[in-house]
Amino acid sequence: MILEYLQPDPSLLDGATVLLRGAQHVATLGAAGLALFALGFGHRLEPMEAARLRRTLLAAVAAGLALSVLALALRVLVLTAGASATDPDVWAAVMRSRIGDAFWLRGGGLLLLAAAALLWRVGPAVAAVGVAMVVGSYAAMGHSTLYGPRQEIVALLVLHLTVVAFWVGSLPPLLWVARRADGAAAAGLVRDWSRVATLAVVAMLATGLMLTWYLTVRLDRILEAWHGWALAAKTLAVLAALALAGWNRLRHTPALTRGEQGAGARLAGSIRVEMVFVLLAFWAAAEMVSVHPIDYGHRIPG
Repeated sequence: MILEYLQPDPSLLDGATVLLRGAQHVATLGAAGLALFALGFGHRLEPMEAARLRRTLLAAVAAGLALSVLALALRVLVLTAGASATDPDVWAAVMRSRIGDAFWLRGGGLLLLAAAALLWRVGPAVAAVGVAMVVGSYAAMGHSTLYGPRQEIVALLVLHLTVVAFWVGSLPPLLWVARRADGAAAAGLVRDWSRVATLAVVAMLATGLMLTWYLTVRLDRILEAWHGWALAAKTLAVLAALALAGWNRLRHTPALTRGEQGAGARLAGSIRVEMVFVLLAFWAAAEMVSVHPIDYGHRIPG
């Protein structure tokens, strides 16, 4: 949104698209992450926490679906400048395009994610397919379809977003766990999650660096395009969130294990601040995908 209003001829609709895109990313990837947490750690939640996780997952799925429909409608409005936004032929053309492919893939994946909230034997497998569809939908359009080498960029993007979803979706249940009266049990879950998250963060950073290399080509000239500035803002927000996550693991989780007074409240407070930086990272990512890196001959024709 900010980048749009720095352009010579800013558009209110394009600015609104960035905000809506950011909210859509939070809801859809958050829903995928909640499902991943449920698959990996749901069995270690207390009954009330597990019920809350199911409710939150269903709410995220509903929000993701609603925001996806709104984003699609706004995209059509922007593409047609409002002149033929209700024309059935225009909608048919959009739904046959990459925009439509991503919409159907994401919507179908969100519906499958709801299986993680059901007491159903095949629910975990169905939800896992939903995670793959939601994450994969982000590779169906955008920079991954515009720049080469496409196969490498798509693979890196899917892995990167899967890890992002796991991290983001884990924050709400970790916040609930931190408030438990039994600090030792809470610390055990947080500690085990942190071990998995450490490997996931390494994968997230590695794939992020490789995506930056492939998309920008010239790292020494990365700030010559607005894409580079948005990427820099996103990187700063992510590093701040990761610093808090590291502090939680090194300071607050051991304190929770030792049963220190107020350790759970301090951990919960730190997670809340971490969430704020994550939201800022999503906003920066929404800004980033609305602009393009400099073309050094790696943009796919057509």
